[in-house]
Amino acid sequence: MRWINAGAALNGVVALLMLVLASHALNPAPHDLERIRMAAYLELFSACAGLAIANRTGLLNMIAGALILVGAALFAAALYTLAIAHSDAIVMIAPVGGISMIAGWALLIFAKPGSAA
Repeated sequence: MRWINAGAALNGVVALLMLVLASHALNPAPHDLERIRMAAYLELFSACAGLAIANRTGLLNMIAGALILVGAALFAAALYTLAIAHSDAIVMIAPVGGISMIAGWALLIFAKPGSAA
């Protein structure tokens, strides 16, 4: 599940970059800063989940990890775009991302928690 690990790392990198940009370069309005922070924190928490899931085996774990990571990326992308570009062009992917994350977490209920080691 190396690609789950890579996806988790990518989510972490993007989240940290967005937090740094929001704090030092973008100078967003307070409500936009809150959107960026919420998206980044959600991505960071999902990255942590992805790293934990990457150490598990089984198809359900792989699917759950993918749903959580892709969902977080979609949700965050919509919020980043809204906060930085003030464009609602892709805002409708936020519910898709949110539902994907919820489905991924719910799928973990049925996944075997065995490790790859």
